[in-house]
Amino acid sequence: MDPCHLNQIDDQFSSVYAISVITNILRSFQLNEKEIAIFTKVLETGAQTASRIARLCEMPRNTVRSILDGLVKKGLMVKTTRANTQYYATEKKESLIRLLKHRRVRMEDEIDMQIDLLEKYGEELSTRHWATTRPRITFYEGTAGLEKVYEDTLTARSGLKSWAAYDALMAADATYFNKYFKRRAAKNIAMRSIHPDTPAAREGQARDREELRESALVPADKFNWVPEIQVYNNKVNIASWKEKLGIIIESKEIADAITAIFDLSFEAAKRYGRVTVLHPPREHSAKHKYHRQYT
Repeated sequence: MDPCHLNQIDDQFSSVYAISVITNILRSFQLNEKEIAIFTKVLETGAQTASRIARLCEMPRNTVRSILDGLVKKGLMVKTTRANTQYYATEKKESLIRLLKHRRVRMEDEIDMQIDLLEKYGEELSTRHWATTRPRITFYEGTAGLEKVYEDTLTARSGLKSWAAYDALMAADATYFNKYFKRRAAKNIAMRSIHPDTPAAREGQARDREELRESALVPADKFNWVPEIQVYNNKVNIASWKEKLGIIIESKEIADAITAIFDLSFEAAKRYGRVTVLHPPREHSAKHKYHRQYT
């Protein structure tokens, strides 16, 4: 083979290899294909005007000028003015290395600042932190879901307060609730509740002593509702057997507000006379004194 032809092949191979290396370097700078094509063309031809580069790359001049200015901002090219004409040229290797070193120092400074912020205020990003400062709301559906709502009340540490309609509870699942009332009492969880005055409610009130409950009955023709609302610990639950939906809201602020509203309601309910009261037990006594107040 002709030695001259071999030299041409070597030159072509070297050129292709060089372009491949240059392309990989430019991609490491997060350049897109148009930016790489324009940078490579300027590298081949030397400093050029935007219009000249646009013709060589066969792209619109405004597009090319915008890309060139972007490459200047990235520090990969320089823009100079000669005879009132702007020329664009590629930056020298030393300048690029200096640019990268400066960028690395700046990035390290930013990372150090982020670490400092996380060390000082990182708890604000913690799920646990937000769980203690924002209400946690859990939804339950179906009979099994509603039973979970009631089972959670058996964790009450200082008793329960409730608005409930006996008729709705007994119609939903009398077997479950009769057992639930006894299990609650067995755990020594006292309850204070308000109910519409119905025959079912009076039957329930007759069991107040054994079910560790004090209750107030209010006229059903004036005050009637179906969903039960209970407050305990730092939680408020709403249980609708009609819609088969239960909600537990965990929030001290909301629980405190509902507790205050319940206490006001219970005091107001006493005017209707049908109230049972559990007196606090004496020290070391496991039994509650009990009496009814009727008008």
